[in-house]
This record gives sequence, structure tokens and C-alpha cells, in this order.
Amino acid sequence: MSGVIPRQPVSVAQGSTQALQLTLVAFFATVVLLLATIVDMRRAFLLDTGAYQKLGAPSAFLYYTPWHVVVLVSALLASWALFRLLRSVESGLDSNLLRRMRNVLGALLMGALIVDLFVYRIVQAQRVAAAGKASVAKTFAIDALPGWFRPVGEAVNFLLVVWHATMLGILLGALFLVLLCSSEGLKRVFRLTGFPGHLAGSVSALGYPFCSCCAGPIGASLYRGGASLNASLAFVVAAPLLNVTTLFLAVTLLPADFALLRIGGAVLLAVFGTWLVTLAVRRRPPVIVEEAGDRGLRWLERMMRAFSFEQYVQQRRVETPSELVTTWLAMAWMIGRIAVPTLLIAAALVGWAAPILTSIGGGNTPTTVIFSVLVGVLFMIPTWTELAIAVPLIQQGLTGPAAALLLTLPAVSLPSLLVYGAALRDWRVPTLMAAVVAAVSLAAGLFFL
Repeated sequence: MSGVIPRQPVSVAQGSTQALQLTLVAFFATVVLLLATIVDMRRAFLLDTGAYQKLGAPSAFLYYTPWHVVVLVSALLASWALFRLLRSVESGLDSNLLRRMRNVLGALLMGALIVDLFVYRIVQAQRVAAAGKASVAKTFAIDALPGWFRPVGEAVNFLLVVWHATMLGILLGALFLVLLCSSEGLKRVFRLTGFPGHLAGSVSALGYPFCSCCAGPIGASLYRGGASLNASLAFVVAAPLLNVTTLFLAVTLLPADFALLRIGGAVLLAVFGTWLVTLAVRRRPPVIVEEAGDRGLRWLERMMRAFSFEQYVQQRRVETPSELVTTWLAMAWMIGRIAVPTLLIAAALVGWAAPILTSIGGGNTPTTVIFSVLVGVLFMIPTWTELAIAVPLIQQGLTGPAAALLLTLPAVSLPSLLVYGAALRDWRVPTLMAAVVAAVSLAAGLFFL
């Protein structure tokens, strides 16, 4: 009779729903296994120390055992098979159910990546805290390279040191962008404007221990995906400044007054500094680089198009869990193939310019503080490496430069400013943000002389 739902289709639908849920659980388990294996290959904490072989000296950038290879291959094959099963199970299911399962899978993947990033940071943070000191990692003999080639060596060393964090940053940024473009709830949070937008962006960054070179591309993707200037700019500055692992290490390694500076200055810059920048740019029309503009500026337009990741997501259908996975991985590939070469080139340029700038400095003087601020704005460093730089400076009595670098080094860098400015197509924001960071850091450095 019309309007009566037969029992058999209901039973089949229930069975299909259970099959979908079981497949999602199994697929997520393989992803967790992959993440756990890779983070152990970077930090070597699950097995006895003697069980690992290592690559890199004096600082290792990769640890491995035969079991790592076996688990990686097995987890990859299992995840591929489960993904194919997931696509077949989704066929014919209710679209509302599929969207709910997509959101659940997205939240689980985001949580797993954040936990993995925290494990990566916390394991090393505990080792540094136990040793009572931090040092700058060198994965090969950089000092043995010819002087003209050393900046390239330093750039390669930087990428080897942060390869795992960069990978997680790319995966997190890609997933964040896909969810932002497909989830109305997340869109509402990151579309907040005014001071609430800065609070939302800063609070959301607490769980993301990114360096500025990772935060810049992610913030750019957020903005181009629909996030407000307020929330995205606050996220870019807060992620390297306010992530909890950095705050923990600051309290552990720094003298009390410098720890207070590091935490208080981070809040000041991430929340109030970004707020001042957005207030300043709101009063005038945006300064946009047009493609038809000056021939010397056309390279900026090409770079902007290269970082327009959100356009790919907006052209894709992301209604099911399998579509979420395929779009996420494709987006991660797009971000990675742009971000990694950009980081390498920028690190080499900074490595070339830094010795020239630092050679001009002297003792604990205002001149040294000024040059420390300049170097800090240009440099890009791994998360909380500013502590490894500041601690010996404090011990040597160079308190002013140490105070300035504690804020300038993590807050911004030339690559992050370029990437974020390209996404905005308005260079006032990164320019003003650099000026605010420089002014606050200069004041801190002069106060601590």
C-alpha cells in the first residue's frame, strides 16, 4: 500500500549504516596507527633507545627499526583497502547520514592530528626540560660547508629538523580548509569579526604548536576559504606564540621575568596587536595588487594564484566521508608542493642575510636590540627554538636582545608574511603586523637592557 515502508529495505538500510560505521572506525584506526608510527620515527620514544637506527648527526632527524617499515606498509595497504570499501558502502545511503558521518570523520581526523602534534612537541619538551637546556639541532656538518653554500645547507637542515611538524601542519591546514568550506558551524566561528574574531582565532590556535612558516600558509588558506581577517590573522600570530607546549617550556626554561614577558607579550600581540592592525586597515580602501598593474609586480599575482587553495575545495563535492578524504589528501598535496619549496628558498635567503645583520650588532646596547628585532622579523625558526636562542643570550648578559628575540622570532617571519599577504592581496596587513611586532619587541628589549 502506498506510504508504507517495507521492512526489508529498512533492515538493509540499518545494516548498511552499521557497515558504514564499522568501516569508518577501522579506517580511522589505520590512520591513527600510521600517525603513531611516523611520530615514533621522529621522536624515538615507544621502544628502548638501543632498538633504533638513526639518520642525521649530531642531531637525528629520523629513527627507524624493521618494525616501522612493516607497520607502515601494512597500515597503508589496510587504509587503502578500507577506503575502497568505504566508497562502496556509502552508495545508496541517506545524504543527511553521510554528511553527519563526514563531520564525525573530519572531527576525528582533526583530533588525531592535533594529538599527534602534541605528542611530537611534548616528548621533546620533556627531554629539554629534563636536560635544563635547549639547543639548535644540526642534522649534518653545516659548518664544514663552503661559506657561499652554507645558507643552502642551513635551509636543508631546517627542513630536516621540522619535516614532521611541516607534514602535520600541511595535513592539518588542508583538513581545516576542507572542513571550513564544507561545515557551516566552523564557518560561523571563523567568520566572527571585531574583537570576538581575534579571541576566537587566538583560542583556536592554542592547540596548534606551529612555527610561523606553517601558520602563514594555514592562515592564508583559512582566509581564502571564508574566514574573517580578524580570526585568520589572530590564528597566524597566536599559533607560534600561544601554543601550550611553548608556554610550558617558557615557564620551565626561562627566568621568571622573561617567562612573564614571553607569555604576556604573546597575548598582547596575538589578541590586541592583531586587533589594532585590523582597525587600522579598515579605515582605508585595500591596497590590492592587480594583474594588470605594474609589470614588476605581476609575480605577486602569480604567487597569489598559487596559494588560492580554497578554489579547489569550492569546486569539489564534499558530501560523504570518502569525498572528505580524497579532497583532504589532494589539498594536502597542493599545499605541500607549494609550501615546501617556498620554505626552502626563504630559509636559504634568510640564512644568507642573517650573518650580515648579526655581524653589525655588539653588546647589550640599544643598537643590538634594534638589529635583533630586524633579524627576528626575517628569521623563521621551528616552534620554541626562540627559547634555545634566548637562554644562552640571557646567561651571557645580553638581556635586551634576548627579550626582543623571544617575541619577534616566533611571531612573524618573512615567508609567513609573504604567503599571508598574497592571500589577502593587500600588503598593508602583513606590513603593519610586522611593524606592531617590531615595536612591541623593541620596547621589550629596551626595557630589559
